[in-house]
Amino acid sequence: MIKYKLVVSVLILCLLLGVSACGTSKKQSKKENVKTEEISMNQQDTRKDLIMGGSPASTSPVVYIYKMKADYSNLVPVIMDGGRSRIVSYPHPKDLFRGKELCLPTPLVQGYWLDNRGIGPNVAFLTYTYEEYSKLPVAPSMEDLLANIADKYPLLEIHACGRRADYKEIVSELNEKISEGFLQK
Repeated sequence: MIKYKLVVSVLILCLLLGVSACGTSKKQSKKENVKTEEISMNQQDTRKDLIMGGSPASTSPVVYIYKMKADYSNLVPVIMDGGRSRIVSYPHPKDLFRGKELCLPTPLVQGYWLDNRGIGPNVAFLTYTYEEYSKLPVAPSMEDLLANIADKYPLLEIHACGRRADYKEIVSELNEKISEGFLQK
């Protein structure tokens, strides 16, 4: 009977060690995948930069410039899934500020706008203005957000133009690129 208990105890211990080792391996694999994605997204990154927290270029947000079907520049943007059936990202009312100023997009030449909020290709605009939304104590419910979408497909064009850290005078440099035909199809 004692041998049986000893064998069962050893088997249970081995099983527990095996399960915990598998969990550690999965966690490490996920972390390694993230590092690989970060490296492939910005070819200038080096492993040293990632270990030290990233270079300014790798941690700087992507610059998006875009043209809209109508003037939605004062409306709050949200990010939808690919099928435009769910909102996957939306701001808290306090997120609409940069310092004490509302984080409105910046007008550029030829009808383009510079994003200052963090939009992307799957952007949609709400019926809420920045001013209205910023005064809310909390973000509206998901039902309210979905019910208040002004346009699910508001963009005519959107272009990723590097990272903010790539620019010294972002507005003038982007205007120059636009004027020189940088965005021609």
